[in-house]
Amino acid sequence: MSHTWIASDAVNGAIERRTEAGVHLGIYTDAHVRGGAESALANFIERYSDDVMVTVMGPDEELVRWLAAHRRGARYSVLPEIADRRDLAAMRATRRAFRNLGADVIHFNLSTMSSCQWAILAALTIPGQPYVVLEHSPVGTWSPMSQRLKHLTSARAAAHVTVGHAAARNIEALGGLPDGSIEVIHSGVPVVELDPPERSGSEFTLGMLARHDPAKGVDLAIRTVAELDEGYRLVVLGDGPQTPELVDLIEELGVGDRVELRPYAPDARNLYPTFDVYLLPSRFEAFPVTVQEAMQAGVPVVATEVGSIREAIDDEETGLIVPVGDVAALATAVARLRDDPELRGAMARRAAEVGRARFDVDEAVRSWEDLYRRVVNEA
Repeated sequence: MSHTWIASDAVNGAIERRTEAGVHLGIYTDAHVRGGAESALANFIERYSDDVMVTVMGPDEELVRWLAAHRRGARYSVLPEIADRRDLAAMRATRRAFRNLGADVIHFNLSTMSSCQWAILAALTIPGQPYVVLEHSPVGTWSPMSQRLKHLTSARAAAHVTVGHAAARNIEALGGLPDGSIEVIHSGVPVVELDPPERSGSEFTLGMLARHDPAKGVDLAIRTVAELDEGYRLVVLGDGPQTPELVDLIEELGVGDRVELRPYAPDARNLYPTFDVYLLPSRFEAFPVTVQEAMQAGVPVVATEVGSIREAIDDEETGLIVPVGDVAALATAVARLRDDPELRGAMARRAAEVGRARFDVDEAVRSWEDLYRRVVNEA
């Protein structure tokens, strides 16, 4: 079977065409920052088989260019931002781009339950265009209309997927979707060998890699440090819309000398060994990529009980799980690990073992490729 692959160069507007055998995959994301959903997608793009041809699409040029750069020969196309249901011009342009691309499958990468909703609607109106939806977060839909769209687009999707079993049930409940309608493919992360750095000083370092967004609970992490004594330090790598509020909170609590907000960096994963504990105080999650990375690096995790976190962390073995929003419980768990080096060391060793065995990104990629081919064969 042959395909015409059409990819737009967002810089010079050139159109490149080629025909090859294999699965022609279009990928769409409406994200504007690099979070766990985007990191997981980059891992997939880098590892797809040679016969999977990839075009990445979305409104943020920096992000789609970054994603496409993970794969030799991948192309990207910058599409207009669809503001809302009244933005018919942007929806028509998106529909036209999808139709002209002629992909075998369009993969929509959702960082929230209402992400990509208008672009999915545009794909739905193209006769014979299969699409799959990957949900990374069980945060409820934005509005009643968004929930109705979720019903419609989920029912018409060739596959509706998320990254954990508990997250799947949460999304079904929040979205009013049929029980068992969402498939599960755990994301997985690549194993990276990292040498522990030489440690100096007596500070106990808590680490986070997270968007500055209320769902991620960075504010709760800051409040946790404020509950602890001067020997604790928090390093947060990320950015996002909540940054000004977080800066104000740090000043309000007087922890500016113990909390460091750093922008996201491509080598952020190399910093895991510098953390004594990885902190995940999220209010909403599915199956966090950063928890998988921290465990593989041999860092014990203190996390709130959200989404599929128990599918990642074995409580009391690879980390500690506490109630959502409970700053006192977070502080108690962190202090327990600092005060018991033997427990912390045992958890670190077990986290590395479990992380490498449980979070196999190559297995996840094989599952996705099987799904794409199933969709193509059924189309």
